[in-house]
Amino acid sequence: MRFEPRAGQREILAYQGGLLGVSAVPGSGKTAAIVALATRLIAERRAEGGQVLVVTYQNAAVDNVRAWIGQRLQEMELLQVGYDVRTLHSLAYGIVQANPGLVGAAAEFVVLDERASDSLLDKAVRTWNDDNKGVWGRLGPGEYVDQRWEQEWRDIARKVVRTVITTAKNRRLRAEDLLARLGGREDGEPFLRIGAEIYRLYQQQVETIGGLDFDDLVWMAVDMLQQYPDLCGRYRRRWPFVLEDEAQDSVPLQEELIALLVGPGGNWIRVGDPNQAIMSTFTAADPRYLRRFLERDDVAVAEMTISGRCAPKIMDLANFLVEWASVEHPLAEVRQRAFRPQQMQPTDCGDPQQNPADADSALGFREYNNRHDEFDSIVRRAKGFAERNPSLTVAVLVPTNRIGYDMAERLRQAGADFDEVLQSPRSARRVGEALCAVLGFLAEPLQRNQLERSYRALVGFWPGPSGPGNEEAVAMLLRSCYRPEALLYPEAGQRMEAALPPVDHIEPQDLEAIDLLCAYLRRWLRAVALPVDQLLMTVAQDLLKEEDMARAQQLAVYVRTRADQNAEWQLPELVRELSEAVQGRAGALAVAEDALAPQPGRIFLTTMHKAKGMEWDLVYVMGVDGDWFPHDLDAWFLGEYEFLGGDPCEDARAELLDLLGEIGSSRLSATDRSHAEVIAERLRLLYVAITRARRYLVLSWSRQIPRATRAQVVPMAEVFRQLQLYCEQQGRSRNSQ
Repeated sequence: MRFEPRAGQREILAYQGGLLGVSAVPGSGKTAAIVALATRLIAERRAEGGQVLVVTYQNAAVDNVRAWIGQRLQEMELLQVGYDVRTLHSLAYGIVQANPGLVGAAAEFVVLDERASDSLLDKAVRTWNDDNKGVWGRLGPGEYVDQRWEQEWRDIARKVVRTVITTAKNRRLRAEDLLARLGGREDGEPFLRIGAEIYRLYQQQVETIGGLDFDDLVWMAVDMLQQYPDLCGRYRRRWPFVLEDEAQDSVPLQEELIALLVGPGGNWIRVGDPNQAIMSTFTAADPRYLRRFLERDDVAVAEMTISGRCAPKIMDLANFLVEWASVEHPLAEVRQRAFRPQQMQPTDCGDPQQNPADADSALGFREYNNRHDEFDSIVRRAKGFAERNPSLTVAVLVPTNRIGYDMAERLRQAGADFDEVLQSPRSARRVGEALCAVLGFLAEPLQRNQLERSYRALVGFWPGPSGPGNEEAVAMLLRSCYRPEALLYPEAGQRMEAALPPVDHIEPQDLEAIDLLCAYLRRWLRAVALPVDQLLMTVAQDLLKEEDMARAQQLAVYVRTRADQNAEWQLPELVRELSEAVQGRAGALAVAEDALAPQPGRIFLTTMHKAKGMEWDLVYVMGVDGDWFPHDLDAWFLGEYEFLGGDPCEDARAELLDLLGEIGSSRLSATDRSHAEVIAERLRLLYVAITRARRYLVLSWSRQIPRATRAQVVPMAEVFRQLQLYCEQQGRSRNSQ
């Protein structure tokens, strides 16, 4: 389809330079506008020998934007040059990799994936716990036995430390500096000090292995650009125009990185939708960063409010949600933070993307006695719709993965044709991480720590009938093996353990685990001559269960595609590309999930979070109850512990930000401020879910939901009540689909 810019898009295409902020509604074609602008700048040679840099936050988006720009240039009979498309993480990685010595990084530094980072964090928590039993012991409720409380405390401590690390690193605050600022303070909550102390232990381990986590990577890139103005100037000349997509997902450090690349008087276009900012639960992202940019005096602002996605009645419902939350919500913090007041508008007559007609669309609201009834009704209706309308798409959006697993089982029992994009109990990301670790070993088997990385990744997929041994003991032995070739291929008459470090005693089960690991690695080494997709599937067939093979197949297709696009790449480059694809979506999921597109006649099952960026003809949004969509500060919130006085993660975050002077006076406690943020983000999440529907939308909730071993009575979400009342007043709600 030929790109014909509409109002809002035309303002972007008219851009000549400077700072431009674009606030776009769902379905307004912001990525298409970015592609069109990039193509125009390339065709006009505005980069003057440099490149137009397009930055986004998802690997799948990188591939799409790169392909679209290439296609447009081909249509214009222009060379495929003059542009670069990257994720924020790959941008930071490229800057540090090209100049590691400038910031003291090892020439072959290791970027820790999520599993490796979590493993080091677990070690740090255990070390701190062993030395501070009196501290965490006093925090527990009196009725807990020690073992129960210790396990629960480890989970709490892990979340607290992750919050402290992410918040501190995004302010470039080292653990030692944080502890120095805390000094001998006895006032305030204990959780920030605990988090800072474990942060120090974690970072010591990261530095010991010569690694960097993702926050370190961006931090190093920012430091490098600030400390070396000449280097920063070279990058500015290389990328004189920076186009940022999905800017609502920006975190402070990433924003700082791009600002340095742009420089004073530079050219920076930030495009995003603050009303679709739903990642702060998982990352340091916050919609206020884009809002602040849009409010700056030196920034020109364009609005993209015209959308061809939804039928007008669905669009009106989304607009009402924005207006109600911004004007009528009882909490001032929610009114101020939930939404940016902007209203979706339908396309004009003659627009290539016409909105579905109201006459061919419908809205529905349903209440069920219990979750069982809600499951059965949605399964029956969705299956019937898909069978009656093989040319239309249908989705079921759930609040959590746990509800998604139950829905998937119901769909299977009903014999429905469906695709699911859920984080499986054995995490979808872990499948990719395990395959990346093995391929990393096969690509560079003599590189330090490859044996240990492979082993740790395989522990959760152990192929043998006996267990993988003691993980820490085996990992230590493999880490200390400086001649992996002697371990894998012992000389005649030599035993395998001769290649291991001399220790007093090695448990038999640990030796069995190492022997089995070596057997599989030798088998896979014999297969390295295969094309990369076949090599990956060879490993997958030995390791994975049937339910994980679809993920492996999608990753194989992805890496084969990248190999075909880059004929000069060898296995090490392909492994790095695959690893970035698996890990590079900051709190989201593997690239393989993006390979699943809505298929007509099939049900698409996913969470509301993962539905962002997609659309379907019919959308069921289930679980819109007061438990998941709280309305006031008296509601129940995940993460709150009454015996700890609130939410320890948010108490630690708030105390850290207060220490840095980022929090002014507030009538609310740290926990209540965080709960107001949860309310606001859940409203944005519902907005995202509603705007996935093109023609038909059904919202539902259950009066009773399962919790632990019993049924829990929950109230209707107030937002559900308000949306239903609005539709009844408009005469737009009917019981259909």
